[in-house]
Amino acid sequence: MHMHKGQRVMTLTKTVGRTPRRGVVRRVDGRTIEVRWDDGHTSILSDGTLVPDREHR
Repeated sequence: MHMHKGQRVMTLTKTVGRTPRRGVVRRVDGRTIEVRWDDGHTSILSDGTLVPDREHR
């Protein structure tokens, strides 16, 4: 799935009942995406680990 700057995203979780991590895409470079999480931290991830956050549009 194609992500773009400013898009709200969340992580996929493998554990039942675990709350997904949510944030905003800050930069896209090919398949690498920089995300600023709602807790203030920043991560650089593969786009395969993220999905659009449909709860926060």
